[in-house]
Amino acid sequence: MKNPAGPTEPQRRRATAHDGLRRAATGALALSLAAVLTSWGTAADRPDHNSEAAPGIASAPMNTDTAMDGVATEQAPVYWVGTGDQSRYLFREFRTPTSQDTTDPVAQAALMVTSATPADPDYRSLWSAVDTVGTSVSPDGTITVDLPAAAFAAQLSPQDARVALQQVVYTVSAAAVTAGLLDSSTAKEVRILVNGQSGYKAFGAVELNAPLTRDPALAAPVWLIDPQTGAEPKSPVTIFARVLPSVRDARWEVLADDRVVHSGNIASASPGSDPTTGTELRTSVTLDPGTYTVRVSGTDDSGTTVSDDHTITVRAGD
Repeated sequence: MKNPAGPTEPQRRRATAHDGLRRAATGALALSLAAVLTSWGTAADRPDHNSEAAPGIASAPMNTDTAMDGVATEQAPVYWVGTGDQSRYLFREFRTPTSQDTTDPVAQAALMVTSATPADPDYRSLWSAVDTVGTSVSPDGTITVDLPAAAFAAQLSPQDARVALQQVVYTVSAAAVTAGLLDSSTAKEVRILVNGQSGYKAFGAVELNAPLTRDPALAAPVWLIDPQTGAEPKSPVTIFARVLPSVRDARWEVLADDRVVHSGNIASASPGSDPTTGTELRTSVTLDPGTYTVRVSGTDDSGTTVSDDHTITVRAGD
């Protein structure tokens, strides 16, 4: 029997241990067909090979999702909601999947949105934890995510509910691309089902009647891509950041005990540039062993200070 809001039941993959072998075979076939490079208009959904936080994997050019030569990576980009003045924006971390019950990278990513805790204390999730999720990816670019109703236990305002839904949209679309399940020429949309049905009122606020796509307005206007929170790099440390054109007076800083030890300005994007791409910064700083805060900040078009900062520990050299 066909599901009216998504693929047929045999096409859907359930994130539990019982069908892990079938999903592994399906995933291997899909990965063998893909070599992906695609633009989302946000910072890279791939870790940089030089990243201490994601050894052997992380940050590419800011406007690409990459399938790592067609092979699924160990870590996945997971999107979180900011706090305070950043509560309307999404930020990304690269994380190792917490569930070993599935080899499906899209299901793993969706599970992490609901059940994992952000490494950065400035980030949060608006979802309630669940331990199973169904997913499928169709060749036309539709990603279907089937969640239990328990994931929507929180009662949210319509605005927060939309941000929460975008957490899943950003995360699973990135997972599908980085795993090589979708290619660059395919338009991507996410259909969210609840217990196999469409039309559910998510978080008591938003009805899930139609597929969703990424809302570029929710991508954080300043984004510290690397180093990530908790990283333990050796000196020199490479700082990799992205700033959208809407941000003025952008700066980067490295602080030790609230004292600025290195800093610099970030050049603004040229007039008329794409508002969803912006400017990249890559710079290296020499630091003594110790704990530091790396921060990128600026002022958005509403006059609000926007920032992203990560705490790292610099190790002594060999």
